[in-house]
Amino acid sequence: MNPIYVAPISFGLGDLVISLPAIQGLIAQNSDGFAPISLVARSAGQAALAERVDGLTGSVDERSFDPAQSGSRFIDLRDHPIQRDYWWGSLEFDRVYGALSINEILARICNDFGINADFSQPAPLLAHRRSAVRDTVLFVTETDGPMKRWPAERWVALAKTVRDAGSDVRLVTRAAASTEMLEIGIEEIVAPTPGAAVDLLSSCRAVVGVDTGLTHIAVQQSTPTVTICRDRPVFFRQWSHSRAVVGNRCDDACLSLERDYAHHARVNLRGFEWRARTCPVGGPCMASITAPQVIAALGKLW
Repeated sequence: MNPIYVAPISFGLGDLVISLPAIQGLIAQNSDGFAPISLVARSAGQAALAERVDGLTGSVDERSFDPAQSGSRFIDLRDHPIQRDYWWGSLEFDRVYGALSINEILARICNDFGINADFSQPAPLLAHRRSAVRDTVLFVTETDGPMKRWPAERWVALAKTVRDAGSDVRLVTRAAASTEMLEIGIEEIVAPTPGAAVDLLSSCRAVVGVDTGLTHIAVQQSTPTVTICRDRPVFFRQWSHSRAVVGNRCDDACLSLERDYAHHARVNLRGFEWRARTCPVGGPCMASITAPQVIAALGKLW
């Protein structure tokens, strides 16, 4: 049977994680093994994480992949009107489609592509348990998007409450934590690869994190997870083990930057250069989230 190639919704690690119901649906539909399924990876991190997706036969780099190659089927989850027409979560998107969550968006895409995807609960990535963090709450404090960061003093208050409740606290990072976060007195655990992050985030007691790839991994692994989100939290996946605490509406200047950055109309991301954006008004939407709000959400999960 002809091989199948599937590309996730965008280039981030989290973009692959939230695309998993579609990818896993394709794998389930081809469980006889006659149609090998490979990921078209849009970044090195996605290629590394592909090793943890049960049933994938491998990955190829989008930059070298030729979708017109003979005898293959290519499913690009970006190549759909609901992706191309509007930036997800924007006011324009919500006026046309309503305030859809990522699972609702992907369900529409999957339906039109003939993919029988299950959004009722996450199917976890392959993981190797780490007993050393079994009673630890892991914090995901940093992200490639500076606009999503939560003030350091709120993490301090949260850590104190968690420790008072009898659990340890650690920062989980992909590299060394920032000086600001190291100075708050929480020891870090470095997960240098996506696979190492999967292992840690599958093994701990709970996770509290900003809206970024490592937090999405924790949710995928059914780890009790609280996500600290900007408004609107389009990428939050609401399951019994996950909660979101959402900030105030972003400032108009911030929303203007989002519109300038928007790349929804691009289907192929070859040559696209991601650039970090700093909030022009200092991130008041994230600062509006208080430690007691996050503690209350965490308390509902354990």
